[in-house]
Formats: sequence, C-alpha cells, structure tokens
Amino acid sequence: MIIHNVTVLTEGKERIEPQRDFGRVDQAKRLEIRRAEIVERWTIEKKLGEGGFGAVYRCRDATGQYALKVEGVAEQIQVLKMEVYVLTELTKRGSRHFCKIEDKGRYGNFNYVVMTLVGKSLQDLNKGGPGGHMTIGCAISCGIQCLEALEDLHNIGYLHRDVKPGNYTIGRAELNELRKVYILDFGMCRKFTNDQGIIRKPRQAAGFRGTVRYAPISCHLQRELCRKDDCETWVYMLVEFTYGRLPWKEVQDMNQVGEYKKRVRQPMYIMELFPPPCPREYIEALQYIDGLKYYDAPNYQLIYGVCFLYTVFSWPLSCVIIVINSHVPTIQIMRRALASCRAQEFPYDWEMGGPTAYMLA
Repeated sequence: MIIHNVTVLTEGKERIEPQRDFGRVDQAKRLEIRRAEIVERWTIEKKLGEGGFGAVYRCRDATGQYALKVEGVAEQIQVLKMEVYVLTELTKRGSRHFCKIEDKGRYGNFNYVVMTLVGKSLQDLNKGGPGGHMTIGCAISCGIQCLEALEDLHNIGYLHRDVKPGNYTIGRAELNELRKVYILDFGMCRKFTNDQGIIRKPRQAAGFRGTVRYAPISCHLQRELCRKDDCETWVYMLVEFTYGRLPWKEVQDMNQVGEYKKRVRQPMYIMELFPPPCPREYIEALQYIDGLKYYDAPNYQLIYGVCFLYTVFSWPLSCVIIVINSHVPTIQIMRRALASCRAQEFPYDWEMGGPTAYMLA
C-alpha cells in the first residue's frame, strides 16, 4: 500500500500524518479494550484518547496507575516501536521530563507499552488561563522545562519534529509533580546522527512533518530538519503560552503560514509575533536560533542558562541591534526575562489558589 501525506484537522490544529488505510476500520474497532479487561497484569480503567495510530488507556496494577498505549500489529508505520526505542535510550541517560516505560509486549492483535501516567497537557492548561494563556512567570518557567526536554532528546541524537503545547504535560498532583513538565509522542522523531554519533548529511528534499501552526520555516521549504528547527518551534509555543495565540492562527493555507513566519522576522513586523506581554528576551532567543546552521549544536545554555551577554543598543524593536560577546560575564536570557517582567516563577497557575487550579480539581 502506498502511503501518502494528508492534513488532519483537529480542533483547529493542522498535522501532517501518513494516510491510513480506511478499509481497516474493522481492525481498529478490534483494538478497543473494555473497561476492567486485563492486559497481562494491567487492568484497564478508562480510555484517555485515541489518534491515527492507536489509543491510550489508564490502567493499574498493584503498584499504582499508569498509561497503556496500544497499536495494531498490522500497522505499516509502527509508531510505538519508535516511542519505546527513544524512551529506552533516554532512560539510560537519566534524562529529565520523560515518561518511564513500565512494560511492553504484544496482546492479541495489538502491541502495547505501559508508561508513566501524566497530568493535563500544557495546551489545555494554557487555554484555561486568564485571557486564554498562562501568566508570564508560569509561561517562562514552563518554557525553560520544555527546552530542557528538547536538549535531552537532541543529546541522544533525535529530533522531535512535532513540538507543540499538546505534546507537553505536567505531572500528577498525587505524585507532587505539578511543577514538572513532561514531553510526549515520539512517533515523528528522526535520528539525525549515525551509530558513530556523526550528523547525517541532509536529504535534498524532505516531506512536511509536524503541525502547520508550529512548524519551522525549514519544514515549509521541504528542507531536512535539524536541532535548530525544534528550537524555533519551541519559540512559537512560548509565544502561545505568553500571549495565547500566534499571528497566523486563522491562516488555513500551509504556504501562506510559511510566508507569514518569514515576514515576522522583518524588524517592522516583529511585534506581530512578540506582542506584549512577550518580553524582549524572546526576540533574542529567536535571533540566536535563526542564526544557527544545519550542523550547529544549539547552545541551550545561551537561552536558559547562557554563555554570552546580549547588549541591546536601541529600542523599540524596529531598530534593535544585538551584539554577542563571549568575553564578558554571562547572563541568562530566559531567567533575565523573568526579572525584566518582574514575574514570579512559582507557584504555577494550576497550583492551589492559582488561576487554573480549578482545572485539576
């Protein structure tokens, strides 16, 4: 069967996915697991959601509650296989912000993996905030954790290629993890290094992968993606955390969205991407990321831990000039953003008494 790319629209979010064989609807139905059914030692409690390649359930055993993901054994694209491999490699490194695999195997006509059960997505928590976004301190702090997750993933040689608020969650209150951010869904990951850790040469043309709203410019140009592209997408997500929407949200045409992303790089339009309350440090981060090349390793410390001093000689943004000087004391871009906004990092909006605490009740 030939696999084509199609655009899947879900709640206003555009995602390019391989087309499924719709003649296999009956098989999808056979993947349905009933409440109280036992898969090996795991008792199914509730269906949490489903997507193009399978479903996710809440399950439990004697030790507690977990998430169980299933996928048909006949699927031509085995998303769970990639998920298991990536999470296994990350576990070996003791990485932050990732679910732990508890079990995996085959049951009947589907493959399954059992992993950490997490809390609400940052997409839901963001939409539930005052004005449809997080408070500035919460947005910046969550953004730092989201970038840490990408750094860990890149350090094992993988790109995520679908960075967006819906693929990040917080932990569970009963585990005291309301301040911990997890990254999910590695089905679109791609290994960008070979077995010797050498970066692969870019393909001449690569298909579109990811979600149109958050995709990097390189994706619109059908170029091979690299680490800087995950980071670019992270900036778009950060704006949505802070302001609630991206300027191209209502644009439906994929090519027009790509042109919009290029246009807002121009000094006279940059405020369209970074309106108040977005701090100027967001622009510094994007300008650094935009300057990276395919083989460059992002200096994550420059963004949230930082090894350079950025000096802004003029303001407003239409005439901003930025100089990078590696011989002067270091300043943190994201941490500096907290200070410049006079923002409080904690508690997060969904903690006790916060503006979105009701969402976890």
